[in-house]
Amino acid sequence: MAEHPEELGWVRRAQAGDRTAFAALVDLYWERLRRWLYGLTGKEHFAEDLTQEAFTRAWAALPRMTAELRFHPWLFRIARNCLLDNRRGQRGIDPQPLPEQLPEKGEGPLGELLEREAHQAVQTALARLPEQYRTAYLLWTQADLPYSEIAQVLGTTEETARWRVYKARQYLLNELRPYLAVPEP
Repeated sequence: MAEHPEELGWVRRAQAGDRTAFAALVDLYWERLRRWLYGLTGKEHFAEDLTQEAFTRAWAALPRMTAELRFHPWLFRIARNCLLDNRRGQRGIDPQPLPEQLPEKGEGPLGELLEREAHQAVQTALARLPEQYRTAYLLWTQADLPYSEIAQVLGTTEETARWRVYKARQYLLNELRPYLAVPEP
């Protein structure tokens, strides 16, 4: 993913305490980070809580961020650590799912049913992926990170990051083959 032209300036100003500059970074990365965390947890509210916690920690740690680090992978590493910390010891109450009766947008009942079924099949396949592959794959698809930055977030080599994404794609293709128009190998 190409860096936003003003990102470096926002980071430097935010490091000096400029809340408006940090708000611009939050606007730029909030949705990508939330989507990635949702893909890892499968829980919408939990992903939002983790996203908020990651940005809170980033704001506190920003003055200590070194110049050689890029903000994007640094932020995603903080979010990963928030998730790992939360798994080590639950703090607070688990978020409750939204009621099933909420109205949805869609193309009528059949379209909604097919969309839900497809979404569920993808989520189930993602949940079955070993976490190391799922994490790398979601950083690649949801956060749009290049392999070099995925490696930074995961604390591994770029080659390993590529391998994990490749293995995840292979696995998902095999799992979702019945839903796709892809012939057997």
